[in-house]
Amino acid sequence: MRRIVFSFFICINFIIVGHAQDNVAMHTNSESIWEQDFSIAEKLTKSTDKPMLIYFTGSDWCGPCKMLVADIFETDKFKEGYKDAFIFYEADFPRNLDLVSTTQRSDNNKLKQKYGVKSYPTIVIVNSRGKEIGRKKSYSLMRDTSYHYSFFDESLRNYK
Repeated sequence: MRRIVFSFFICINFIIVGHAQDNVAMHTNSESIWEQDFSIAEKLTKSTDKPMLIYFTGSDWCGPCKMLVADIFETDKFKEGYKDAFIFYEADFPRNLDLVSTTQRSDNNKLKQKYGVKSYPTIVIVNSRGKEIGRKKSYSLMRDTSYHYSFFDESLRNYK
């Protein structure tokens, strides 16, 4: 009986790990709304006076991060509803270091320290001066997206 239970858990583990490897990085999409250079994102938020949504993720290893991308960031509802409201920057901390440039790695580490990010996924929304106006940590395995959308709306109201 123990062997059967152990085998079951091993199989489940392989299924979960395999699923987590499916969706590598958001920024590989050519139609991406995400800025790849933080200095450009910073200039855009200042010149447009839009808040910046910084998404702290481990794109190639963090299961909840991948679910958040699939359930929210890749949806038409999100893209159409918020593409003109925010400047988007993905602060990625992948295990495969080839997924980000040396400059991105440096910028991402500075942002992680500046905003005290300790877990993934974390979304930090900042104003054009870099002051934090909103933060949402983690993503529920229940995959309820409603509180993220209300968070985005509330952050936009606080920005105005």
